[in-house]
Amino acid sequence: MADLRGSRAQSRLEKAARETGNAGLHYEVEARAVREKIARLRALRIAKETADKSAAAGEDANRQKSVLPSRPLSRGTAS
Repeated sequence: MADLRGSRAQSRLEKAARETGNAGLHYEVEARAVREKIARLRALRIAKETADKSAAAGEDANRQKSVLPSRPLSRGTAS
């Protein structure tokens, strides 16, 4: 039912735009808003991926440090 109301409202907007001669204006404004939103979301995604990669690299470095023996191995003292 909500889709029907939304489509009716959209139809009224389209009709009003055609009658006033500014048919493309509404679409241009909406398209610009969508492009800006996509650009913002893309920037956020790239920033998150970069942060995730740097965090993973930091964890890998910590793991490599922990793999090294914590005490030196004895040299040539076989029993």
